[in-house]
Amino acid sequence: MIKTYISHVVDLVLLLCFVNFATSRRYPEEGYFSGNYFDNQQYAKINAGLGKLEHLPKLVTDWPDPAVEMGQVSGVSIDNAGRVFIFHRGKNVWDSRTFSDRNVYQSIGEPPIPHSTILVFNETGELVDMWGENLFYMPHGITVDAAGNVWVTDVALHQVFKFTPDQREKPVITLGEKFVPGNDDKHFCKPSAVAVHSSGDFFVSDGYCNTRIIKYAADGTKILQWGRQSGQTPFTFDIPHALTIAEDQNAVCTADRERGRVACFRADNGTYIHSYSHWLIGPRIFSVAYSPIQGGRLYLVNGPSMGIPVRGYVIEYTSGRLIQTFAPGSAFHNPHDIAVTPDGSTVYVVELNPFKAYKFVDDGLKGNLQVEMKPNGTLHTKPTATIEASGVALAGEGVLEGWGGAAGGALGAGGSGACGARSAGASKRTKSRKSGCELLKNAGRKGVSLRRWEYGHGEFKLRRLLDRRRFQRVHSDDSDEEPAPMLPPPAATA
Repeated sequence: MIKTYISHVVDLVLLLCFVNFATSRRYPEEGYFSGNYFDNQQYAKINAGLGKLEHLPKLVTDWPDPAVEMGQVSGVSIDNAGRVFIFHRGKNVWDSRTFSDRNVYQSIGEPPIPHSTILVFNETGELVDMWGENLFYMPHGITVDAAGNVWVTDVALHQVFKFTPDQREKPVITLGEKFVPGNDDKHFCKPSAVAVHSSGDFFVSDGYCNTRIIKYAADGTKILQWGRQSGQTPFTFDIPHALTIAEDQNAVCTADRERGRVACFRADNGTYIHSYSHWLIGPRIFSVAYSPIQGGRLYLVNGPSMGIPVRGYVIEYTSGRLIQTFAPGSAFHNPHDIAVTPDGSTVYVVELNPFKAYKFVDDGLKGNLQVEMKPNGTLHTKPTATIEASGVALAGEGVLEGWGGAAGGALGAGGSGACGARSAGASKRTKSRKSGCELLKNAGRKGVSLRRWEYGHGEFKLRRLLDRRRFQRVHSDDSDEEPAPMLPPPAATA
């Protein structure tokens, strides 16, 4: 009798847990979706938001040449001549059977893709070059640097490669061990993207397993890294999926895919600067590209999620305003990467499914590029409180609720005076963090760089500490969000 009663109680508890799970919110914050994901009210809210944005740039039809066959298209980049490099997977497909539970590629015995995996198109969509056969297994990211070198990542090989314009059969730099995943200085685990600075330094997002960003010198020597898998910090990633460099802002930004944000860090030392997110973009951002046009713009594509339209979006880097949206028809299906010309006039987007590439043009921006470079090491302070976990404001609005329930874009164009008060409406997720203004105030003190002396004037005085040789570690009020930088050990004495 007692056993039967206990059994019934257990069954009831399990039933209640199941009902609670089935009816609970799929998103972590209140106000993201109310009730049914697909109710008319939510559709009206989305349509109203899209209606406040410019629908630019415009789709160019019949680009590229439709006779060119491609597989899953994972990457796109543009060289200085305006040629478009597309990285695709041929007949190979990444699905649930591609990797083991330990992230080992399951078709190691098979030959590499026999087809040309890198296709080069001109502005009119004509195929002008093709290469990359018998080299790759599961292509992912591609970047063409200012010198015309091509950098790619292969998630099956767990490697990063650099090819020069005159050496395309064999890479001049190979990082990582073939088919061996890992998380040390010699291994990657499904690296997702590369971004190259004009200095020659480059960044790798070791995205799917290790959730870290690594900075290297031009010769492949590791300089520093940042990123963590758990916790609620600006350095916590959930698949850093793409990278872009904003040199005029001294920033490197990543599409933190499953956190639904674009997070930006100082390019010289990895210090966190700010993040962008918005309820209209949703909880998944697959790729991001930067143009210095009109003070800087971020171009991004989101990914499929419940009830959110899959589109491209444009955000002003400085103000944090969401200003434009674009798509082929009403939406993309499964976009994976995006590239933009320096003047912002032409945008390219590639999709995994269907196997397609798109070109979009904004004729009003052609020839209008004027860039003011910010000195290396100077922290660019945003005039609005679009800081980590805050949203971005829609064009023409002051405060709009952002993704995650935080006050979006905080105060429109309120200028630096926005630091006088915190955004009202901060979510539970942001309560344990410092305000945006506090983050800006302390940004110069926090960094993962091993060279504290690289910081800007007035941010840190190293000379006094060097006179006190008993200190080997800087003790400060830095939180455990990142390690405090280490000073060089004192010189050995006889």
